[in-house]
Amino acid sequence: MKKSNVVQPYDLESINIKNWVTKSNILIESTYKLSLQEQRILLIMASKVQPNDETLKTYRFRAKDFIEIVGNKKGTGFYSYLKEIVNGLQTKILTIKEKGRQRNYNWVITSIYEENEGYITLQFHPSLKYLFLELKEKFTSYQLENVVRLNSVYSIRIYELLKQYERLRKRELSLEELRHFLAIEPTKYKQYGHFKSKVLAVAQKEINNKTDIHFEFVEIKTGRKVTSIEFIITSSSKETKLKSTQSSLDLLDNEKENGLYHDLVSLGVKPEKIEWVLSEFAKEQVERNVKYTQGRLVIGDITHPHSYVIKAIQKDYAKVSQESKVATPKKSTRKELVPDFMIETEDKKKALENLTLKEKQELFYKENGNQIEFEKRLLQFQELRKMLVLNSEEPNQEELRKAQESAVQEVLRNMNEDLKKREEAGLKPRLINDFENKELREIYRTFLHKQV
Repeated sequence: MKKSNVVQPYDLESINIKNWVTKSNILIESTYKLSLQEQRILLIMASKVQPNDETLKTYRFRAKDFIEIVGNKKGTGFYSYLKEIVNGLQTKILTIKEKGRQRNYNWVITSIYEENEGYITLQFHPSLKYLFLELKEKFTSYQLENVVRLNSVYSIRIYELLKQYERLRKRELSLEELRHFLAIEPTKYKQYGHFKSKVLAVAQKEINNKTDIHFEFVEIKTGRKVTSIEFIITSSSKETKLKSTQSSLDLLDNEKENGLYHDLVSLGVKPEKIEWVLSEFAKEQVERNVKYTQGRLVIGDITHPHSYVIKAIQKDYAKVSQESKVATPKKSTRKELVPDFMIETEDKKKALENLTLKEKQELFYKENGNQIEFEKRLLQFQELRKMLVLNSEEPNQEELRKAQESAVQEVLRNMNEDLKKREEAGLKPRLINDFENKELREIYRTFLHKQV
């Protein structure tokens, strides 16, 4: 007898948009180029994967269920279009870069379209198992309904990249990184204006209106050119999805503790070390020393944060540092008259209090310009202070020294005002390496040391 060609009768799978999609962050930050419908089909497959599955199963769906979820394509027969997508999925490549190695995987190992029956049979490639199953850390979860009806491939990818950082509420990506994650060709949207209108603006409108997160973005410039985007992320829903995710995956059951876990991972601490720290020390002690380490890292004081933060927690460096500051208060400095343009008016401060976060950020960049313009103003303030302090046309060494000290204090004062304005606008502090002027760079390094 001839062998039957009938496809193995896998159980039919229903499509529930309330199902959760859970992916490794490695997958979220990988490079791949898929069409909108290809992404939707793979997301529906991912929503069927359960945390307790031992392998990536084969799933069989009704074609009409896909049509009801993702809609029909105008001007074409959806069934023939769906058949084309399913048959083409096996040729789609996923590129993963890990530990200096680049690996290419096929997304699916099985893709069958049963034309007469109207069924689709799909299975992820077994090599992708570690990206979907047995995830203990560095993963992101969200409900299928948040992405399956987004109408832009870029919206789906940006949603995942921001959802990954929802707990941190901010994510900064260079345009180069963002284009890489979104698999945008070098010749496409070369002008930032086009990229902003075709990618960022579209994703912002869709994500803010259709998903459980909301985002604004700030353009970060190098000179006059936009080089990075800082995303400000907020949760749209009142009930956090994170709790459900943690419960279903049997992870840490305390939100604050999970936030600390993420912070420690970002500093390079190994999972087994994190579990020991969180069980051995009080949460408050861990939290303040994580923040203390992050501050030291910003100013370039430490090179091995993973080991430094453990020592900081053990010896409570943050508490020791705070007690030292209280025991040795800073000397009061003599107030001096300065020109009107060097101080903020009370009326302006009151006006700032009524602005939204986005308006504050736009106002900050409008008033302060780019890094080069900020440095130029600092140098002008420095020179002006010297002129105000010097009393003779031929000053001696002591007078020059006092004038220089006063000029440095003026620069520090303006750096402090700049930091406060950035904090009010929800912006990160400037980095030491942002300063091109060597003298200003060293003054800023000293300034940051005092902040920590």
